[in-house]
Parts: sequence; C-alpha cells; structure tokens
Amino acid sequence: MDNMEQAAMLLLSMGEEGAAKVMAHLDRHDVEHLSYKMARLSSTTQQEAEAVLNRFFGRYEEQAGIARASRTYLQKTLDLALGDRVAKSLIDSIYGDEIKTLVKRLEWVDAKLLARELLHEHVQLQAVMLGLLPPETAAQVLQHLPQINQDEILVRIAQLGELDRDVVDELRQLVERCMLMAMEKSHTQVSGVRQVADILNRFEGDREQLMQLIRMHDRKLASEVADNMFDFIILGRQKPEVLQEIIGAVDAETLALALKGIDTELKRTLLGALPKRMSSAIETQVEALGAVPLSQANEARRQIMEIAKDMMAEGKIELQLFEEQVVE
Repeated sequence: MDNMEQAAMLLLSMGEEGAAKVMAHLDRHDVEHLSYKMARLSSTTQQEAEAVLNRFFGRYEEQAGIARASRTYLQKTLDLALGDRVAKSLIDSIYGDEIKTLVKRLEWVDAKLLARELLHEHVQLQAVMLGLLPPETAAQVLQHLPQINQDEILVRIAQLGELDRDVVDELRQLVERCMLMAMEKSHTQVSGVRQVADILNRFEGDREQLMQLIRMHDRKLASEVADNMFDFIILGRQKPEVLQEIIGAVDAETLALALKGIDTELKRTLLGALPKRMSSAIETQVEALGAVPLSQANEARRQIMEIAKDMMAEGKIELQLFEEQVVE
C-alpha cells in the first residue's frame, strides 16, 4: 500500500467523526485524493491493517511529548491576560487568520453560486472575499461577476492589507450565508440537452432517425440538441476536404493542444486529412507539448468547433452531424 492508501485505511478505521475532524485540516487536493482512495480501497488483510496502525502509533509515540497548546486553550488564557481584541490579533498571528480558514470552505461551493451571492455586496467586500479565496477559485468566481467591475475588484484586491474587525465580521456572515445557500442547493443537476447531444454523438445506431423522432416531439428541443452536437468528436465523420478547410483556419498550436489525449482513431482521421509534411509537423508538436492540463486541451477543442460552426454559418463548409446514408 502506498502512503495515500495507508492514510485512507487509517481514516476509515477512525469512523466518520474522527475522519471528518482530520480531513477538515487538509486542503482540497488532499481531500479529493483521499476520498478517491477511500472509496476504492479494496479489502485489506488483517496483517496489512495491523502494519498500518502499528506504523501510525509508532510514529505517534516517537513524537508524543507534551502536546502543544490548542488554539482554544491559548485563546482563553490570553483573553484573561490581554483582553479579547489584543488576544485575537496575537492568536491569528500564531495560528493563522481564522477568517482565511473559514473562507477556504468556499472552495467546495459552485463558482456561479458564489458570484450570484457576491453580486449584491459592495465591491470592497467582493474584493476581500476573492482576496482570501485560492486563486483558482477566485478566478472562476471573477469570471461570473459583471465585466464592468472586474478591473476595480482586482485593483482593490491588490490594495488589501490588514482587515478591520468590522469587515471580518461582515465577511464571516457572508461566508455563512454562502455555505447555507450551497447546502440548500446541493442537489445533482443534469444538463439534459447537452447530455442528449453527447449520447447521440456517441450512439452507434441511426442518429438521424432518432433526431427526426425527437423533432416530432418538440422542434425547438431538437434544434437545441442539434446546436449542442457540435462536439469535437463529430470531426471524425467529416469529409477530408471539410477537415482541410477547418484545420486550415486553425493555428498550429491550438490544433496540437486539441489533439492531446483524444481517441487514436479520431487523431488518425484528422492528421490523415492533412498533407504528409504538415501532418508530421503537427504530430511532432503534439509530442513536444508533453503533459498539458485537460482544461487547456478542452478549450482548444472548443475553439476549433466555434471556428467550424462559424464557417458553416457563413456557408463555407457543410458539417455532417450524422453519417450520410448510403445505398447499394
């Protein structure tokens, strides 16, 4: 068992409450990885379990002297000695700002939902919130806020320093509202139209007949499904001349990114539509990129499909959403 699997086994042995207390101190990345391991941990033998627990308690005994003072203990002691406000400032400098820990919980809340709640707040409070969130989450939330205010929010974040107690209290209330709203809305959502389009794009049977039947039920719905069927996967069933037109309008870097991690057959089809020299150059560029974030590859594919969609709207190409019917 690797370290992550051992940690997963240890957490499972603690029970729900004990594991929850430990995971509350971990960052999102570790929580996700541990949860994955816990969900997929295969049956362990008694010997394996004993080995993991013995290792843990062995390490504990090595380090177990007088335990450090807890935050609660120091808070009560310093409150009596220095007063609440002075003690609070000192405690935050020792243990880290409590509000940062509180805001960190919002990593798990949908960015659109956070932006919707922040929309009604003063721009300074918006800046404080985004200034305390992890950069990845803050960037996602910023994208869903009005573009007209985005630059001002960033300027205010850059100017942030020590926060007044009143701002901290106001922010704490905002975080609690966001968490409450997230819990109320924490149900699974399905993008039905997009799901139907994805199913049809991968369906091995007669897609066109199915679309005709959907159109008989609801013409508007069928149109929305067709719009969502402009997925990168459909390029694999286009004629070589159509692919050449599309690829000719795409820069080499975007194409190389889009080809990372796609199905081998689809990749072969796209490269096969190009002249051999160009195909070889693109393939070399794909390999030179190495590992790339999935989000970048998906964005490159989206850009290519937007180009294809625009070219079709302008009448430059005719994209086939379904295989062309043939006769003997």
